[in-house]
Amino acid sequence: MANENQGIIHRHFLSNMNIVQNNIDALNAELTIQLEAKDYSDRYEKALKDYKKKANIPGFRPGHVPTSLIKQRFGKSLLAEEINNVLQDAIYTYINEQKLNVLGNPLPKNTDEEVGNWDNPGDFKFIYELGLAPEFDLNLNESQSFDYYKVDVNQELIDRQMKDLARRYGKLSSPEVSEAEDMLMVGLAELNADGSVKEGGITSKTTVTIEYIKDEATKKSLVGLKANDVVTVNPHDLSSNHEDLAQMLGVTHNDVHELASSFQMTVNEVRRMEAAELNQELFDKLFGEGTISSEAEMRERVKADLEKMFARDSDWMFKREFVKEIVARVNPTLPDAFLKRWIAMTNEKPIAEDVLDAEYPNYSGGLRWQLIENKIIRENEIKVTVEDAMAHVKNLMSERYAQYGMNLEEEQLNDLAKKTLANREEAQNVYDFLYEDKVVALVKSKCTIVEKPLGYDEFVHRVQH
Repeated sequence: MANENQGIIHRHFLSNMNIVQNNIDALNAELTIQLEAKDYSDRYEKALKDYKKKANIPGFRPGHVPTSLIKQRFGKSLLAEEINNVLQDAIYTYINEQKLNVLGNPLPKNTDEEVGNWDNPGDFKFIYELGLAPEFDLNLNESQSFDYYKVDVNQELIDRQMKDLARRYGKLSSPEVSEAEDMLMVGLAELNADGSVKEGGITSKTTVTIEYIKDEATKKSLVGLKANDVVTVNPHDLSSNHEDLAQMLGVTHNDVHELASSFQMTVNEVRRMEAAELNQELFDKLFGEGTISSEAEMRERVKADLEKMFARDSDWMFKREFVKEIVARVNPTLPDAFLKRWIAMTNEKPIAEDVLDAEYPNYSGGLRWQLIENKIIRENEIKVTVEDAMAHVKNLMSERYAQYGMNLEEEQLNDLAKKTLANREEAQNVYDFLYEDKVVALVKSKCTIVEKPLGYDEFVHRVQH
Protein backbone atom coordinates (compact mmCIF):
# COMPACT_ATOMS: atom_id res chain seq x y z
CA MET A 1 0.00 0.00 0.00
CA ALA A 2 1.44 3.36 -0.97
CA ASN A 3 2.24 5.74 1.84
CA GLU A 4 0.88 9.26 1.51
CA ASN A 5 4.30 10.61 2.54
CA GLN A 6 6.17 8.54 -0.04
CA GLY A 7 8.65 10.65 -1.99
CA ILE A 8 7.96 13.75 0.12
CA ILE A 9 10.94 15.69 1.50
CA HIS A 10 10.66 17.14 5.01
CA ARG A 11 13.07 19.91 5.97
CA HIS A 12 13.73 20.47 9.65
CA PHE A 13 16.00 22.78 11.61
CA LEU A 14 17.14 21.26 14.87
CA SER A 15 18.83 23.96 16.98
CA ASN A 16 19.64 25.70 13.68
CA MET A 17 21.04 22.44 12.26
CA ASN A 18 19.72 21.63 8.79
CA ILE A 19 18.19 18.13 8.59
CA VAL A 20 16.25 16.95 5.54
CA GLN A 21 14.15 13.77 5.58
CA ASN A 22 13.47 12.15 2.22
CA ASN A 23 10.91 9.32 2.33
CA ILE A 24 12.03 6.86 -0.35
CA ASP A 25 8.93 4.72 0.23
CA ALA A 26 6.71 3.63 3.11
CA LEU A 27 9.53 1.67 4.78
CA ASN A 28 12.72 3.50 3.84
CA ALA A 29 13.90 7.06 4.33
CA GLU A 30 17.10 9.10 4.19
CA LEU A 31 18.24 11.82 6.55
CA THR A 32 20.60 14.41 5.09
CA ILE A 33 22.39 16.43 7.77
CA GLN A 34 24.25 19.63 6.91
CA LEU A 35 26.82 20.56 9.54
CA GLU A 36 28.40 23.99 9.78
CA ALA A 37 31.52 24.78 11.80
CA LYS A 38 29.44 26.33 14.57
CA ASP A 39 27.66 23.00 15.08
CA TYR A 40 30.80 21.20 16.21
CA SER A 41 33.59 23.74 16.78
CA ASP A 42 33.02 24.25 20.52
CA ARG A 43 33.03 20.54 21.20
CA TYR A 44 36.10 20.05 19.01
CA GLU A 45 38.05 22.80 20.79
CA LYS A 46 37.11 21.33 24.17
CA ALA A 47 38.25 17.89 23.02
CA LEU A 48 41.62 19.35 21.97
CA LYS A 49 42.06 21.04 25.37
CA ASP A 50 41.10 17.89 27.28
CA TYR A 51 43.48 15.78 25.21
CA LYS A 52 46.27 18.32 25.69
CA LYS A 53 45.98 17.95 29.48
CA LYS A 54 46.57 14.21 29.40
CA ALA A 55 48.79 13.84 26.30
CA ASN A 56 52.09 12.10 27.03
CA ILE A 57 54.52 13.03 24.25
CA PRO A 58 58.32 12.64 24.65
CA GLY A 59 60.06 16.03 25.02
CA PHE A 60 57.09 17.80 26.59
CA ARG A 61 55.85 18.03 30.13
CA PRO A 62 52.28 16.76 30.69
CA GLY A 63 49.83 19.54 29.87
CA HIS A 64 52.41 21.61 27.96
CA VAL A 65 52.24 19.99 24.53
CA PRO A 66 51.59 22.73 21.92
CA THR A 67 48.03 22.78 20.65
CA SER A 68 49.36 22.86 17.08
CA LEU A 69 51.12 19.53 17.66
CA ILE A 70 47.98 18.00 19.19
CA LYS A 71 46.03 19.11 16.10
CA GLN A 72 48.70 17.79 13.75
CA ARG A 73 48.83 14.34 15.34
CA PHE A 74 45.38 13.77 16.73
CA GLY A 75 43.18 16.51 15.25
CA LYS A 76 41.45 14.42 12.60
CA SER A 77 40.54 11.57 14.93
CA LEU A 78 39.28 13.97 17.61
CA LEU A 79 37.32 15.93 15.02
CA ALA A 80 35.77 12.74 13.63
CA GLU A 81 34.80 11.61 17.11
CA GLU A 82 33.16 14.91 18.03
CA ILE A 83 31.34 15.19 14.70
CA ASN A 84 30.07 11.65 15.18
CA ASN A 85 28.79 12.60 18.65
CA VAL A 86 27.05 15.66 17.21
CA LEU A 87 25.49 13.54 14.46
CA GLN A 88 24.24 10.87 16.87
CA ASP A 89 22.70 13.48 19.17
CA ALA A 90 21.06 15.21 16.20
CA ILE A 91 19.71 12.00 14.65
CA TYR A 92 18.14 10.61 17.80
CA THR A 93 16.75 13.98 18.87
CA TYR A 94 15.20 14.31 15.41
CA ILE A 95 13.77 10.77 15.55
CA ASN A 96 12.21 11.45 18.95
CA GLU A 97 10.83 14.87 18.00
CA GLN A 98 9.35 13.57 14.75
CA LYS A 99 8.08 10.41 16.50
CA LEU A 100 9.61 8.17 13.85
CA ASN A 101 9.24 4.45 14.51
CA VAL A 102 12.56 3.17 13.20
CA LEU A 103 13.87 -0.38 12.97
CA GLY A 104 17.48 -1.16 13.79
CA ASN A 105 19.74 1.90 13.79
CA PRO A 106 20.37 4.60 11.16
CA LEU A 107 23.11 3.53 8.75
CA PRO A 108 25.59 5.88 7.05
CA LYS A 109 24.86 5.79 3.33
CA ASN A 110 27.67 4.72 1.05
CA THR A 111 28.12 7.51 -1.45
CA ASP A 112 30.88 8.83 -3.70
CA GLU A 113 29.93 12.37 -2.74
CA GLU A 114 32.49 14.13 -0.51
CA VAL A 115 31.21 14.75 3.00
CA GLY A 116 33.61 17.63 3.66
CA ASN A 117 37.26 18.69 3.99
CA TRP A 118 38.84 17.02 7.04
CA ASP A 119 42.14 18.93 6.55
CA ASN A 120 40.42 22.29 6.54
CA PRO A 121 37.11 21.58 8.33
CA GLY A 122 34.11 23.70 7.55
CA ASP A 123 30.75 22.50 6.26
CA PHE A 124 30.00 18.77 6.21
CA LYS A 125 27.18 16.77 4.67
CA PHE A 126 26.15 13.31 5.86
CA ILE A 127 23.39 11.01 4.66
CA TYR A 128 21.87 8.26 6.82
CA GLU A 129 19.47 5.51 5.79
CA LEU A 130 16.50 4.72 8.01
CA GLY A 131 14.36 1.59 8.12
CA LEU A 132 10.80 2.53 9.13
CA ALA A 133 8.33 0.30 10.95
CA PRO A 134 5.27 -0.58 8.86
CA GLU A 135 1.76 0.65 9.52
CA PHE A 136 -0.85 -2.13 9.86
CA ASP A 137 -4.27 -2.85 11.35
CA LEU A 138 -4.99 -5.64 13.83
CA ASN A 139 -8.80 -5.64 14.23
CA LEU A 140 -8.84 -7.89 17.28
CA ASN A 141 -12.52 -8.68 17.75
CA GLU A 142 -14.99 -11.59 17.74
CA SER A 143 -14.57 -12.06 13.99
CA GLN A 144 -11.04 -13.30 14.64
CA SER A 145 -10.94 -16.87 15.97
CA PHE A 146 -8.06 -18.88 17.39
CA ASP A 147 -7.89 -22.54 18.41
CA TYR A 148 -7.22 -23.44 22.04
CA TYR A 149 -6.08 -27.04 22.45
CA LYS A 150 -6.72 -28.75 25.77
CA VAL A 151 -6.28 -32.28 27.06
CA ASP A 152 -9.46 -34.30 27.24
CA VAL A 153 -9.22 -35.50 30.85
CA ASN A 154 -11.30 -38.62 30.25
CA GLN A 155 -11.78 -41.77 32.32
CA GLU A 156 -8.84 -43.50 30.63
CA LEU A 157 -6.46 -40.71 31.61
CA ILE A 158 -7.85 -40.57 35.15
CA ASP A 159 -7.44 -44.36 35.43
CA ARG A 160 -3.84 -44.09 34.28
CA GLN A 161 -3.08 -41.37 36.84
CA MET A 162 -4.83 -43.29 39.63
CA LYS A 163 -2.72 -46.32 38.79
CA ASP A 164 0.52 -44.32 38.66
CA LEU A 165 -0.20 -42.72 42.04
CA ALA A 166 -0.97 -46.08 43.60
CA ARG A 167 2.21 -47.58 42.19
CA ARG A 168 4.26 -44.61 43.45
CA TYR A 169 3.39 -45.69 47.00
CA GLY A 170 3.41 -49.41 46.25
CA LYS A 171 5.93 -52.13 47.07
CA LEU A 172 8.56 -53.84 44.94
CA SER A 173 8.23 -57.57 44.41
CA SER A 174 10.24 -60.14 42.45
CA PRO A 175 7.84 -62.22 40.31
CA GLU A 176 9.09 -65.25 38.47
CA VAL A 177 7.90 -64.21 34.99
CA SER A 178 7.87 -60.69 33.47
CA GLU A 179 4.74 -58.81 32.46
CA ALA A 180 4.23 -55.70 30.33
CA GLU A 181 4.73 -53.20 33.18
CA ASP A 182 7.69 -54.85 34.90
CA MET A 183 11.34 -53.86 35.18
CA LEU A 184 14.16 -56.16 34.12
CA MET A 185 17.55 -56.08 35.81
CA VAL A 186 19.76 -57.17 32.92
CA GLY A 187 23.27 -57.55 31.62
CA LEU A 188 23.99 -56.33 28.07
CA ALA A 189 26.85 -57.57 25.88
CA GLU A 190 27.68 -56.40 22.36
CA LEU A 191 27.58 -59.11 19.65
CA ASN A 192 29.55 -59.78 16.49
CA ALA A 193 27.75 -60.11 13.17
CA ASP A 194 27.66 -63.93 13.63
CA GLY A 195 25.87 -63.61 16.98
CA SER A 196 28.85 -64.35 19.21
CA VAL A 197 29.77 -62.05 22.10
CA LYS A 198 32.26 -59.46 20.88
CA GLU A 199 35.59 -59.63 22.68
CA GLY A 200 36.33 -56.21 24.18
CA GLY A 201 32.87 -55.01 23.12
CA ILE A 202 30.43 -52.90 25.10
CA THR A 203 29.05 -54.52 28.26
CA SER A 204 26.87 -53.05 30.99
CA LYS A 205 24.43 -53.84 33.75
CA THR A 206 21.27 -51.76 33.64
CA THR A 207 17.51 -51.63 34.20
CA VAL A 208 14.99 -51.94 31.36
CA THR A 209 11.42 -50.81 32.06
CA ILE A 210 9.23 -52.72 29.65
CA GLU A 211 6.23 -50.38 29.66
CA TYR A 212 8.33 -47.42 28.44
CA ILE A 213 9.66 -49.22 25.36
CA LYS A 214 8.01 -47.78 22.24
CA ASP A 215 8.91 -50.54 19.78
CA GLU A 216 6.01 -52.98 20.10
CA ALA A 217 7.94 -56.01 18.81
CA THR A 218 10.72 -55.47 21.34
CA LYS A 219 8.22 -54.91 24.15
CA LYS A 220 6.44 -58.15 23.29
CA SER A 221 9.74 -60.09 23.24
CA LEU A 222 10.51 -59.01 26.82
CA VAL A 223 7.20 -60.25 28.25
CA GLY A 224 7.27 -63.78 29.69
CA LEU A 225 10.98 -63.78 30.59
CA LYS A 226 12.45 -65.08 33.83
CA ALA A 227 15.85 -64.94 35.50
CA ASN A 228 18.74 -66.29 33.35
CA ASP A 229 16.73 -66.04 30.11
CA VAL A 230 18.75 -64.66 27.19
CA VAL A 231 17.39 -62.68 24.23
CA THR A 232 18.97 -60.66 21.40
CA VAL A 233 17.95 -57.01 21.13
CA ASN A 234 18.65 -53.94 19.02
CA PRO A 235 19.70 -51.34 21.64
CA HIS A 236 18.04 -48.55 19.65
CA ASP A 237 14.71 -50.33 20.20
CA LEU A 238 15.22 -50.17 23.98
CA SER A 239 15.36 -46.37 23.88
CA SER A 240 15.10 -43.89 21.01
CA ASN A 241 16.63 -41.22 23.25
CA HIS A 242 20.38 -41.31 22.59
CA GLU A 243 21.24 -39.72 25.93
CA ASP A 244 19.28 -42.38 27.84
CA LEU A 245 20.73 -45.16 25.73
CA ALA A 246 24.27 -43.88 26.29
CA GLN A 247 23.71 -44.08 30.07
CA MET A 248 22.25 -47.59 29.78
CA LEU A 249 25.31 -48.82 27.87
CA GLY A 250 27.90 -46.77 29.72
CA VAL A 251 29.16 -45.04 26.57
CA THR A 252 29.22 -41.50 25.24
CA HIS A 253 26.39 -39.84 23.33
CA ASN A 254 28.55 -39.80 20.17
CA ASP A 255 29.25 -43.54 20.48
CA VAL A 256 25.52 -44.22 20.30
CA HIS A 257 25.26 -42.46 16.92
CA GLU A 258 27.69 -44.97 15.39
CA LEU A 259 26.31 -48.05 17.17
CA ALA A 260 25.03 -50.70 14.73
CA SER A 261 25.56 -53.91 16.72
CA SER A 262 22.96 -56.17 18.26
CA PHE A 263 23.26 -57.00 21.97
CA GLN A 264 22.77 -60.08 24.08
CA MET A 265 20.45 -59.37 27.00
CA THR A 266 20.63 -61.65 30.02
CA VAL A 267 17.86 -61.31 32.60
CA ASN A 268 19.24 -61.22 36.13
CA GLU A 269 16.01 -60.41 37.95
CA VAL A 270 12.40 -59.43 37.30
CA ARG A 271 11.07 -56.61 39.50
CA ARG A 272 7.47 -55.44 39.79
CA MET A 273 5.97 -52.45 41.51
CA GLU A 274 2.83 -53.71 43.25
CA ALA A 275 0.30 -50.90 43.46
CA ALA A 276 -0.83 -49.75 46.91
CA GLU A 277 -4.44 -50.32 47.88
CA LEU A 278 -6.83 -47.42 47.35
CA ASN A 279 -7.55 -46.92 51.04
CA GLN A 280 -7.47 -44.17 53.64
CA GLU A 281 -3.77 -44.67 54.28
CA LEU A 282 -2.98 -43.90 50.62
CA PHE A 283 -5.45 -40.99 50.47
CA ASP A 284 -3.76 -39.37 53.48
CA LYS A 285 -0.27 -39.85 52.01
CA LEU A 286 -1.28 -38.31 48.71
CA PHE A 287 -3.54 -35.43 49.72
CA GLY A 288 -3.13 -34.84 53.46
CA GLU A 289 -4.88 -36.39 56.40
CA GLY A 290 -8.66 -36.45 56.12
CA THR A 291 -8.80 -34.47 52.85
CA ILE A 292 -10.04 -37.41 50.74
CA SER A 293 -12.05 -40.29 52.17
CA SER A 294 -13.13 -42.43 49.19
CA GLU A 295 -12.00 -43.64 45.77
CA ALA A 296 -14.72 -41.54 44.15
CA GLU A 297 -13.42 -38.39 45.88
CA MET A 298 -9.87 -39.30 44.82
CA ARG A 299 -10.98 -39.62 41.21
CA GLU A 300 -12.57 -36.14 41.34
CA ARG A 301 -9.41 -34.69 42.92
CA VAL A 302 -7.18 -36.41 40.34
CA LYS A 303 -9.34 -35.04 37.53
CA ALA A 304 -9.16 -31.49 38.92
CA ASP A 305 -5.39 -31.72 39.43
CA LEU A 306 -4.86 -33.00 35.89
CA GLU A 307 -7.02 -30.23 34.42
CA LYS A 308 -5.05 -27.63 36.38
CA MET A 309 -1.72 -29.12 35.31
CA PHE A 310 -2.68 -29.36 31.64
CA ALA A 311 -4.18 -25.86 31.66
CA ARG A 312 -0.65 -24.47 31.97
CA ASP A 313 0.49 -26.52 29.00
CA SER A 314 -2.59 -25.43 27.04
CA ASP A 315 -1.88 -21.78 27.81
CA TRP A 316 1.75 -22.21 26.78
CA MET A 317 0.78 -23.89 23.50
CA PHE A 318 -1.94 -21.31 22.82
CA LYS A 319 0.60 -18.53 23.25
CA ARG A 320 3.01 -20.26 20.87
CA GLU A 321 0.38 -21.00 18.23
CA PHE A 322 -1.25 -17.58 18.54
CA VAL A 323 2.07 -15.86 17.84
CA LYS A 324 2.54 -17.93 14.68
CA GLU A 325 -1.06 -17.39 13.56
CA ILE A 326 -1.27 -13.63 14.14
CA VAL A 327 2.10 -13.04 12.46
CA ALA A 328 0.94 -15.04 9.43
CA ARG A 329 -2.39 -13.18 9.26
CA VAL A 330 -1.09 -9.64 9.71
CA ASN A 331 2.28 -10.26 8.04
CA PRO A 332 3.65 -6.71 8.44
CA THR A 333 5.93 -5.75 5.55
CA LEU A 334 9.50 -4.98 6.60
CA PRO A 335 12.35 -3.02 4.96
CA ASP A 336 14.16 -6.32 4.35
CA ALA A 337 17.10 -4.97 2.34
CA PHE A 338 17.82 -2.32 4.98
CA LEU A 339 17.54 -4.80 7.85
CA LYS A 340 19.91 -7.24 6.18
CA ARG A 341 22.48 -4.45 5.73
CA TRP A 342 22.02 -3.44 9.35
CA ILE A 343 22.49 -7.02 10.60
CA ALA A 344 25.61 -7.44 8.45
CA MET A 345 27.11 -4.13 9.65
CA THR A 346 26.36 -4.64 13.36
CA ASN A 347 27.23 -8.34 13.59
CA GLU A 348 30.29 -8.97 15.76
CA LYS A 349 31.80 -11.22 13.09
CA PRO A 350 31.54 -11.03 9.29
CA ILE A 351 28.48 -12.93 8.10
CA ALA A 352 28.27 -14.54 4.66
CA GLU A 353 25.38 -13.48 2.45
CA ASP A 354 24.01 -17.03 2.12
CA VAL A 355 24.10 -17.49 5.91
CA LEU A 356 22.32 -14.16 6.39
CA ASP A 357 19.65 -15.13 3.84
CA ALA A 358 19.12 -18.46 5.62
CA GLU A 359 18.83 -16.95 9.10
CA TYR A 360 16.87 -13.83 8.17
CA PRO A 361 13.38 -15.45 8.13
CA ASN A 362 13.72 -16.36 11.83
CA TYR A 363 14.87 -12.84 12.67
CA SER A 364 12.14 -11.15 10.62
CA GLY A 365 9.45 -13.44 12.08
CA GLY A 366 10.50 -12.47 15.60
CA LEU A 367 10.54 -8.79 14.64
CA ARG A 368 7.05 -9.00 13.11
CA TRP A 369 5.70 -10.47 16.36
CA GLN A 370 7.49 -7.77 18.37
CA LEU A 371 5.84 -5.06 16.24
CA ILE A 372 2.41 -6.68 16.65
CA GLU A 373 2.87 -7.17 20.40
CA ASN A 374 4.01 -3.57 20.88
CA LYS A 375 1.01 -2.29 18.93
CA ILE A 376 -1.39 -4.32 21.11
CA ILE A 377 0.35 -3.06 24.25
CA ARG A 378 0.28 0.55 23.06
CA GLU A 379 -3.30 0.62 21.77
CA ASN A 380 -4.70 -1.12 24.85
CA GLU A 381 -2.48 0.70 27.36
CA ILE A 382 -1.24 -2.56 28.86
CA LYS A 383 1.04 -2.04 31.85
CA VAL A 384 3.22 -4.38 33.90
CA THR A 385 3.87 -2.93 37.33
CA VAL A 386 6.60 -3.66 39.84
CA GLU A 387 3.90 -5.30 41.96
CA ASP A 388 3.03 -7.60 39.02
CA ALA A 389 6.67 -8.61 38.64
CA MET A 390 7.12 -9.19 42.38
CA ALA A 391 3.96 -11.32 42.60
CA HIS A 392 5.03 -13.40 39.58
CA VAL A 393 8.53 -14.11 40.91
CA LYS A 394 7.23 -14.86 44.41
CA ASN A 395 4.76 -17.36 42.97
CA LEU A 396 7.52 -19.05 40.95
CA MET A 397 9.78 -19.23 44.01
CA SER A 398 6.97 -20.59 46.19
CA GLU A 399 6.20 -23.36 43.70
CA ARG A 400 9.88 -24.19 43.20
CA TYR A 401 10.59 -24.60 46.91
CA ALA A 402 7.30 -26.44 47.49
CA GLN A 403 8.59 -29.19 45.20
CA TYR A 404 11.20 -29.90 47.86
CA GLY A 405 8.70 -29.73 50.72
CA MET A 406 9.72 -26.21 51.77
CA ASN A 407 7.17 -23.49 52.51
CA LEU A 408 8.84 -20.08 52.59
CA GLU A 409 7.66 -17.16 54.68
CA GLU A 410 6.39 -14.01 52.96
CA GLU A 411 9.51 -12.09 53.97
CA GLN A 412 11.76 -14.76 52.46
CA LEU A 413 9.78 -14.69 49.20
CA ASN A 414 10.02 -10.89 49.09
CA ASP A 415 13.79 -11.02 49.53
CA LEU A 416 14.19 -13.65 46.80
CA ALA A 417 11.95 -11.70 44.40
CA LYS A 418 13.85 -8.45 44.99
CA LYS A 419 17.16 -10.22 44.44
CA THR A 420 15.90 -11.75 41.18
CA LEU A 421 14.57 -8.46 39.84
CA ALA A 422 17.79 -6.67 40.78
CA ASN A 423 19.44 -8.69 38.01
CA ARG A 424 18.84 -6.68 34.84
CA GLU A 425 18.66 -9.67 32.49
CA GLU A 426 16.37 -11.70 34.75
CA ALA A 427 14.13 -8.70 35.33
CA GLN A 428 13.85 -8.13 31.57
CA ASN A 429 12.83 -11.77 31.09
CA VAL A 430 10.16 -11.43 33.78
CA TYR A 431 8.71 -8.24 32.31
CA ASP A 432 8.78 -9.66 28.75
CA PHE A 433 6.93 -12.76 29.94
CA LEU A 434 4.29 -10.75 31.80
CA TYR A 435 3.70 -8.36 28.90
CA GLU A 436 3.26 -11.30 26.54
CA ASP A 437 0.97 -12.99 29.07
CA LYS A 438 -1.23 -9.88 29.31
CA VAL A 439 -1.31 -9.56 25.52
CA VAL A 440 -2.54 -13.14 25.19
CA ALA A 441 -5.12 -12.61 27.94
CA LEU A 442 -6.43 -9.56 26.09
CA VAL A 443 -6.65 -11.52 22.83
CA LYS A 444 -8.66 -14.21 24.63
CA SER A 445 -11.08 -11.58 25.94
CA LYS A 446 -11.59 -9.85 22.58
CA CYS A 447 -11.46 -12.68 20.05
CA THR A 448 -13.35 -15.93 19.57
CA ILE A 449 -11.49 -18.82 21.22
CA VAL A 450 -12.42 -22.27 19.91
CA GLU A 451 -11.62 -25.00 22.44
CA LYS A 452 -10.44 -28.25 20.87
CA PRO A 453 -10.09 -31.22 23.22
CA LEU A 454 -7.33 -33.67 22.31
CA GLY A 455 -6.30 -37.05 23.62
CA TYR A 456 -3.26 -36.94 25.91
CA ASP A 457 -0.85 -38.52 23.40
CA GLU A 458 -1.97 -36.24 20.55
CA PHE A 459 -1.71 -33.22 22.82
CA VAL A 460 1.86 -34.14 23.84
CA HIS A 461 2.73 -34.62 20.17
CA ARG A 462 1.47 -31.11 19.39
CA VAL A 463 3.40 -29.63 22.31
CA GLN A 464 6.61 -31.26 21.13
CA HIS A 465 6.29 -30.22 17.47
